[in-house]
Amino acid sequence: MPSASVSIIGSGVVGTATGKGLARLGHDVIFYDTNMDKLRKLASEGFQTTRNISEAITSSSISFICVQTPASNNGNRNLRYVKKAVTSAAEALQRKADYHLIVVRSTLLPGTCRGMIIPILQGYRRSKLFEHFGLCYNPEFLRRDSALEDFVNPSRIVIGEANKKSGDILQRLYSPISRSVMRTDFDTAEMIKLVSNAFLATKISFFNQIHALCQKLGIDDRFVSEAVSLDPRIGKYGIYGGRPFSGGCLPNDVKTFAKFMKAHNIKNNILKTALAINESMKTEET
Repeated sequence: MPSASVSIIGSGVVGTATGKGLARLGHDVIFYDTNMDKLRKLASEGFQTTRNISEAITSSSISFICVQTPASNNGNRNLRYVKKAVTSAAEALQRKADYHLIVVRSTLLPGTCRGMIIPILQGYRRSKLFEHFGLCYNPEFLRRDSALEDFVNPSRIVIGEANKKSGDILQRLYSPISRSVMRTDFDTAEMIKLVSNAFLATKISFFNQIHALCQKLGIDDRFVSEAVSLDPRIGKYGIYGGRPFSGGCLPNDVKTFAKFMKAHNIKNNILKTALAINESMKTEET
C-alpha cells in the first residue's frame, strides 16, 4: 500500500505502539495526546506531535482512537474519553472534503460502536451514513512490556467494519504484517477483545489456585505448571501462580465483562470467581 497519513488519538501504550508500528511500515504518523510528557518523549524520538486534535485529524486520512476506557470497581465502563475523542473527530471531519477512516482501538462492550460512536459521527456529518467517512473497530492484543513487538508481529488482526470500503482500507494499511486477518461486524469484534482478556484473567486465577494447592501439598507448582503448559491448547501465559493479574487491561475488562454477563442474566458467572481469586491474591501479597 502507498504511504498513508495517520493520526494517533491517545498516545499511551496502545497508541504509541500503533503509531510507531505504522511508522515502521512507512506511513506518515502524527501523535496527539493531552499529556505533554508523552508528546515531548515522542518528539525527542523524531516523531511528529500535536496538542491540537483537530490538526491531527485534518492532516491525516486515517485516525486511530486509542484512548483509555477504565472500569470502576463496580464494573461500569467509563467511556468519556472515547466519547470526547469521537466527538472531536466528528467536528474536525466537518472541515474535510475527502474521505476519512476512523479506527477505534479502545476496549468497548458489544454494542458501543453501533449505539454510541456511529450516532456521534453521523450527527455531525449530516450526510448519508459512511459516505464521507469510514469506521472500523480494531481491538488490540498487546502486552505492555512488548507492545511494539506485538503490533508488528500480531497473532491475528481483527477488523470490525462499518462496510467493505472501511475494512479494505484498514486491511491494506496492515498488509505487510497481516498474516491472519479476521473481518466481521462491530459487536463481534468488541466481543472478541473482551473474551480474550476474560479468558487470560480466568486462566491466571486458575493457576493461582493450583499454586496455593501445591504449596499445601508440598508439590512444586512451577514444575506442574510447566508440564501442563506443554499442551499446545494451553501454553505458558499465566501459568505461574503466586501473583494476581494487574495492569490496565485485565482487571478493567474482567470487571466490565462480568457485569455485562450479569446484565444478560448469565448465572454461575465464572468471571466473578476469577475476580474473587484475584482479590484474595492481592490480600496475600500485602
